[in-house]
Amino acid sequence: MSHIERVLSAHLDYLSCTIGPRPAGSAANRVVAGYIERVLAACGFTVELQPYHCPAWEDLGARLEIAGDVAEVGANAFSPSCDVQAPVVVAGTLAELRAARLAGCVAVLYGQLAAAPLAPRAWPHKGELDTAIVAALEAGQPAAVLAVQRHGPPLVRLIEDPELAIPSATVPAEVGLALVRQPGVPVHLQIAARRGAGNACNVIGRRGAPDVPRVVLCAHFDTKIDTPGAADNAAGVAVLLALAELLGAHHLAVGLELVAFNGEEYLPSGAEEYARRRGADFEPIIAALNFDGVGQWLAPNSITLLAGSPAFEAALRGLIVRYPGVVWGAPWIESDHAIFALRGVPSVAFTTAVRQPLDHSRADTAEWVSPARLREAAMLGAEIVATLQHKPASWTRADAAVTAAG
Repeated sequence: MSHIERVLSAHLDYLSCTIGPRPAGSAANRVVAGYIERVLAACGFTVELQPYHCPAWEDLGARLEIAGDVAEVGANAFSPSCDVQAPVVVAGTLAELRAARLAGCVAVLYGQLAAAPLAPRAWPHKGELDTAIVAALEAGQPAAVLAVQRHGPPLVRLIEDPELAIPSATVPAEVGLALVRQPGVPVHLQIAARRGAGNACNVIGRRGAPDVPRVVLCAHFDTKIDTPGAADNAAGVAVLLALAELLGAHHLAVGLELVAFNGEEYLPSGAEEYARRRGADFEPIIAALNFDGVGQWLAPNSITLLAGSPAFEAALRGLIVRYPGVVWGAPWIESDHAIFALRGVPSVAFTTAVRQPLDHSRADTAEWVSPARLREAAMLGAEIVATLQHKPASWTRADAAVTAAG
């Protein structure tokens, strides 16, 4: 194993094995912020912390009885505590949910209503169905909600909205089947949780004079409530910190800004806090590189470009020819690079070409992440930074009237 692979493995193991789950607002999240701060400072970066307020939630246990028999259940993220005994009302479509008499009952959502995690109302990319489901629940005021996961294990929390005041939990498919086959069956749902205000921060390391064009490298370090978050996204943070060591050892013509974002998994987003503080000052950024979900054993790394010029895309495609394990992917915005791309900053998104079923689950452990693939992502990232030496921001932008040789 090479030196860089040992460095990458050490960061990966610390974040996903020693620390484990680190949602924004948690004590573990604050420990990781301090770790990143120390690594960036040791690599010669000037470090800034960007604190902001966020919700905090701790799962203290859940229990479900169906007609007196204990069944598997998991409290949904940000659910309030409850001790509810009531009959169930089942709904598999929006029309059924709207027509149901929910007051005083436990609403069981399956089918169309639980096909994917319910987007929080504050998420700007939520769909119309998400909005309609929340509206129907709040109008009907059930005593609690049970969402049925169609696939698994492991169990994945299907509701994650800190603004939803109705207690809720997720059950596996076999428990959902028992409930749907017995409409009106009495259940006893108990959820114990600690819910309140919390604090989080982004961690930013900078090198180079403030008036020179700069490249932003970023990765988010928070996780979902109960996942070790190895691929998502200890892997990306490991690449970011390895790049701090690699690039920190060289004098560069461009400035560097390494951003460890918080709050990518739950709202409010640390990227939004970063943008709020930066204001309109995105013009000096030549490009942003975001590492999210890289390095998995069972799928190749991929990169794509958003808001970039043809010249920049041609340069990137030329680079990955030397990396046969990397593929060119379709543009996507479901991560922190969106905060740059939507402001016209050329953004290179690194991820894994095939989404893995372990994402956002307890199964997202370090054994699924390849140190060699992490090294590949880090070395490609370093080559991209090298390509951007002496390039003006206008060369990379989508409206740049330049050629790849410019």
